[in-house]
Amino acid sequence: MSIQSQQAVATRSAPQPERADVAAHRALLRALILAGARGAAPAAVTAALMRYWQELRLASVTQRRWVVAELRAAVRRGETTSRAWLPVAVGETDPGLVCEAVLGSLGGTPVSIERRELAVGDALEWIRRGLALNRVAVFVALLQLGDVTINERLAGLRGRLNEAEAAAVWCAFADCDGTPSGDFIAEWRACV
Repeated sequence: MSIQSQQAVATRSAPQPERADVAAHRALLRALILAGARGAAPAAVTAALMRYWQELRLASVTQRRWVVAELRAAVRRGETTSRAWLPVAVGETDPGLVCEAVLGSLGGTPVSIERRELAVGDALEWIRRGLALNRVAVFVALLQLGDVTINERLAGLRGRLNEAEAAAVWCAFADCDGTPSGDFIAEWRACV
């Protein structure tokens, strides 16, 4: 499915009024947990992402927050791995949920340096290739880490963002002067 198709799916219809479709939310949660299972096939991730896009059209942000909260608990309990966050990070539009998913994919619990590096590389690829429906939120989540080495890697991706996306990133760090990410934003703005 192309990026344009993904975005069309996400924006096709507004969420219906709040309704308790618990079965659909539980099915989505199960799909996410399976996508993050150790040794899960790529098809499980694809299936979870497809289900997420369906829910994005039908479920409110509040309902999706419930799924994210349940996923967070499942990861903490060890029922799945941090890879379960990928469909949320790539398929969600709400900035707060995307940030939580990106940070979750980096491993909220102690992970190996190699695993974290792979996760950071994946998130950078989501920005580079425009795979995430809300790549601004992915960018912001990575900047929130305040990691100078990640910021250096993000510097190479600044040109991938359009004017509106860049302004949204800058706005997210308006009050961060003197921090590594605040310095990153100040240097970026000076270059434009």
